[in-house]
Amino acid sequence: MRSLVIDDESVALFKMVTMLEPFGQCDAATTSHKALDLFCRALEEACPYALVTIDINLPDISGIKLLGRLQEEEERRNAPRARKLMVTAESTKSNVLAAASGRCDGFLAKPVRRAVLSEKLVHLGLLAAR
Repeated sequence: MRSLVIDDESVALFKMVTMLEPFGQCDAATTSHKALDLFCRALEEACPYALVTIDINLPDISGIKLLGRLQEEEERRNAPRARKLMVTAESTKSNVLAAASGRCDGFLAKPVRRAVLSEKLVHLGLLAAR
């Protein structure tokens, strides 16, 4: 499984990458612009991401807006759809509703725990149940 982790907090980024690396290649970005570049390059190389985790609060554009841009790129290129999980330390009702209306596939509250992440990946069909 190829994954892209997007988070501007270095500790959270490192933790998520560490949890996902055992399942396959995992790339990381600390800004929306870098993430969009990596995402588009993966589509151009016909090696798309299966999973993208997106922090809601990013420094350049919001994670919700980035979610929409990633989906637009997939649609524009008629590419397979990556599973997208929104991640935030602020698991407020408004953040959950914004993520859901953005057509994300799930929501994770920080600090993300390995068991919760694994359960979410199984639910999304990205991992086999153990």
